[in-house]
Amino acid sequence: MTEKFYLGTYTKRVSKGIYSVQLDTEQKQLANLSLEAEIENPTYLALNADHSLLAAVSKEETGGITVFNTQQAETLTKVSHCHDTTAVPCYIAFNKESNHLLAANYHEGHVSSYKFDAAVTLADRVTHPSLEDKQPHVHYTDYTPDEKWIVVCDLGSDIVATYQQDGEKLQRVSTYNSRKGAGPRHLAFHPTLPIAYLICELNASIEVLGYDAENGSFTFIEQHLLTTTEQQAWGGAIHLTSNGNFLYASNRGYNRIYVFQVHEETGSLTFVADYDTFGSVPRDFHLSKDDRFIVIGHQESDNLTLYERDSQTGTLTLCQKDFFAPEVVCVIPY
Repeated sequence: MTEKFYLGTYTKRVSKGIYSVQLDTEQKQLANLSLEAEIENPTYLALNADHSLLAAVSKEETGGITVFNTQQAETLTKVSHCHDTTAVPCYIAFNKESNHLLAANYHEGHVSSYKFDAAVTLADRVTHPSLEDKQPHVHYTDYTPDEKWIVVCDLGSDIVATYQQDGEKLQRVSTYNSRKGAGPRHLAFHPTLPIAYLICELNASIEVLGYDAENGSFTFIEQHLLTTTEQQAWGGAIHLTSNGNFLYASNRGYNRIYVFQVHEETGSLTFVADYDTFGSVPRDFHLSKDDRFIVIGHQESDNLTLYERDSQTGTLTLCQKDFFAPEVVCVIPY
């Protein structure tokens, strides 16, 4: 059996755009790297609910968002591009109906909402204000699981902001303040518990948060550091298994992936183990559809690493560490 993954990349050195790779689950190997679309700096990708559309941030022409059809041809087919005169976004997400897209812009400090109906058009944009000596750097925006709220991680301001989408307009309804200097990066929701997990880039930590779906607010529960050394540490990606029993997070400064067991009632974390990613700057990784494997992408060493996962203990076994894939910063299963 094979499983396909899409790879978002920088195109600063050797990459030419969006790639795909096949995971052979019987041989436990990655194979068949293929260039799917030649495009400049597609550093983040998002699939819609039925995986018929793939959105990519890009620097095509003036920058913005490009949407591809995944099913019309052997490679990606361009459907629409929304030009933007501001800096390239760093994160995008579809809603479940595939008629709206969200985009986070790190350099400009804003979150944008786009309408999608054959073409992508800007609906609304909210810029986070500067706070004292802090400049806004929005690193993530996505819908809550019930799509009642929109959540934004602002690395520069150390906040997680919750918005309500009123028609096409975004209205802030709640603000959570992370630990000072933490630098909120990405958020992952537990599939069944009212808990969310915030990975912070600047102090390489995970903050476990209580989540109130009624008002979109978050409260601090506990913090876990992704390093026990004085080496450079930067939080990267965070993902839960589909049953919510285990959490995985990468440290892209220390080149490690961390495993935590999730308490089935409280959602609190217990450290299990950490592993070498066998590459430089593991910006992103993803679990396979059945949670059996983890594919790790590296920005600087141009390789993918494949681990097999023990479903009972969460521990990892190395399968492959030297598969060439250039400048990878986003990994998503198709």
